[in-house]
Amino acid sequence: MTPPNTCAIRWSSGDHVQFQQVWGRSVWAAIPATIVEDSSDLVVLYIAPGTMFSGPVCTREEHLPVAASGVWERKLYEWAGQHHLWASVPGEACSIWTVWSAPDWAHVGWKVNPELPLKRTPTGFDTTDHVLDAVISADLSSWRLKDEDELAVAIELGLFTVSEGERIHQEARRVAGECITSRRRQLQTWVAWRPPSHWKLPVLQSNWEAA
Repeated sequence: MTPPNTCAIRWSSGDHVQFQQVWGRSVWAAIPATIVEDSSDLVVLYIAPGTMFSGPVCTREEHLPVAASGVWERKLYEWAGQHHLWASVPGEACSIWTVWSAPDWAHVGWKVNPELPLKRTPTGFDTTDHVLDAVISADLSSWRLKDEDELAVAIELGLFTVSEGERIHQEARRVAGECITSRRRQLQTWVAWRPPSHWKLPVLQSNWEAA
């Protein structure tokens, strides 16, 4: 990794960074990614198949109770099956993921992911996932909410308050609606994007277990 001297300095296209999902003050998952764009208007990261990342040692069914406990271990996993282009407007509590299958780059669609606005770190960016998703169809004709049941569980476990849950719902609906209206052209542009052939897989920082 080639971190800037301070968190205020922007990254350049092709730089390797570490994208971290956190709960409280603890790292939940740390994913090496490559910068596509880092401007005052947009931050875009590419997560490539084959990337090794760290994540919690638990099943999907266990992840919310484990997160609520505040204590977990992490291990290495391989990012497999899909290419992800992850885009976030600075200050917005949401990101939009353009998704393709691997290795054929068949476009699958988009995902709207409510989350805390990005926080810059010396090695990349931190955020907290807000559990709920909105899935956008590949033809931009419709969208649907996903994991509403999990958000309800997260509220019961105290990860979010009821009012926070309402704001998460509102944000997912707002951005999903914009994806098929005012943001439509931007999403269509992202579908045509491909990484330069000389880009290498980013590597997880060596002290990932201590993060």
